[in-house]
Amino acid sequence: MERPVVNSTSPMAGTLGECVAEFIGTMILLLFGDGCVATFALFNTLGPNGSPTTPTPFANQWIVIALGWGLAVMLGIYVAGAISGAHLNPAVTLGFAVRGKFAWNKVLPYMGAQMLGAFIAAAILFFVYRGAIDHAVSLAAAKGGTITSEAGGVFYTSPKFFVGTFGAFCDEFVGTALLVGLIFAIVDARNQPVQANLNPLIIGFLIVAIGASFGLNTGYAINPARDFGPRLWIALVDGGRSLTSYTWIPIVAPLLGGVAGAFIYDFTIGKVIEAKKLQQSGDAISRGEAVREPAVD
Repeated sequence: MERPVVNSTSPMAGTLGECVAEFIGTMILLLFGDGCVATFALFNTLGPNGSPTTPTPFANQWIVIALGWGLAVMLGIYVAGAISGAHLNPAVTLGFAVRGKFAWNKVLPYMGAQMLGAFIAAAILFFVYRGAIDHAVSLAAAKGGTITSEAGGVFYTSPKFFVGTFGAFCDEFVGTALLVGLIFAIVDARNQPVQANLNPLIIGFLIVAIGASFGLNTGYAINPARDFGPRLWIALVDGGRSLTSYTWIPIVAPLLGGVAGAFIYDFTIGKVIEAKKLQQSGDAISRGEAVREPAVD
């Protein structure tokens, strides 16, 4: 007698597993990204014995930080890409959802997983670099230094003193619009696609380009989870000080910028590609050739 086939599909094969991948991928992103920032922010002004010294020129620091964030994003995507699509960013998730390329019932679970991954990564980095953080605070004790004032920049973003609210909002909006719009271009199978296993590398280079071009005004969050998750951790360990200013822009501007980037790509380059594919199909039919439907993400 044959035994009945039992469907033993694990819950991890569905949305739960995808959220686990988003959590781990975002945590990897933050560990490498904020870890790179920590090596400069906490050690750049210290001599061999821990005493203050002349810092490295900031331009030299920034290119390494931009490269570090690009590598961080690349590694996060390699970890999660085959499972969840490796959004690792609520702005990316929302951008795909508003264009019908991602299920709306997964948006909040993905965003929650991304935020939690960033929060846990910040907690890990805080304890790894606790000695350096305490040292930085002690050096600034005379001027009332706190974890937020002396090490907050390791974990989350803030604008330069001369960048106003409008400038900061525009910087984050434009940077995220470029991020999401170009991700659409990179993963669009109709648009000279790179091989799938190179997508993470190309997107990593995209992050480097955005950091080099738009990074210094605000620190280029371009990712609400990347900013708010660590900001929330620092708030817990430093009496809420990290939540007293510049909290909403790195959340709202990237979300709106991501939606704008998605629409701009789909209604410009996306429409042109669609029209050219239809024209090519019509030309093939007129020649009596078999027509294959273009691949659409």
